Amino acid sequence: MEKYKKMIEQFIYDNDEILAAYYGGSIARNDSDSYSDIDLRLVVNEQTYKDKLLSKFTDSFENILFIEDKTNIFSVFHLDDLFKIDVFAFYKDELTPNIWLSNIDIIKDKDKFLSQIKRQSDKTVTISPARIAYIRNKYLAYLIETYKREKREEFYYVNYSINMMANIICYLWYLDIGLEPNSLGDWSKYQGTRSKLNPHKLDILDEILTKDYFDQRMALNKEFVFVLENIDKNHKVCKSQESKELINLITNKFHNK
Repeated sequence: MEKYKKMIEQFIYDNDEILAAYYGGSIARNDSDSYSDIDLRLVVNEQTYKDKLLSKFTDSFENILFIEDKTNIFSVFHLDDLFKIDVFAFYKDELTPNIWLSNIDIIKDKDKFLSQIKRQSDKTVTISPARIAYIRNKYLAYLIETYKREKREEFYYVNYSINMMANIICYLWYLDIGLEPNSLGDWSKYQGTRSKLNPHKLDILDEILTKDYFDQRMALNKEFVFVLENIDKNHKVCKSQESKELINLITNKFHNK
């Protein structure tokens, strides 16, 4: 990784079109390892064509294995030693303070633009009734799908829906301990050595994998209501009782069919 960081930083400093740049992800958090990706963000001047700059950046690597994705604003590619690099390009007015910019690793910062953005970015996790209701409704939708898809014998779909239910519980666990969770469906850092979850919660995740569909639903529903009750108590959101009633209604409907 250090070899590639030197290459990247040389490219950035040699290119006047790039006004600022920073690393996100595990490099910014200082918990990267040999399996980590390089998450790079470039801030370019308004006269720059992002797609041309990204192509120039990608072409600077002679050992590309394949390009996973490429658009006018980002590129994701894999190197022949299996390192993955994803790079986004922004104009200045496209970046505003937010929680994800509160812990970036700044590489270049002409006019101290990124430093100001970083200082203004609030590290406080926002927990609102609207946010909890949104994620709750996603959970209920996946719960319903587990029943429908099992009846149709679409078992990969059942497993996917259960996976998403478990992912949503991790999302809520992170909120409950004051940490910003991943985007929905992203399992990064929820398990393994970089997880912020306590051993009991990690054991719950492991145990769920050993159960059949019925017991998986029951275990997930129990943890879902429990974490919502904690969030209600600590953040006055008041969504757990309503959620419990909706879960009971859904499960009773399917069990009575």
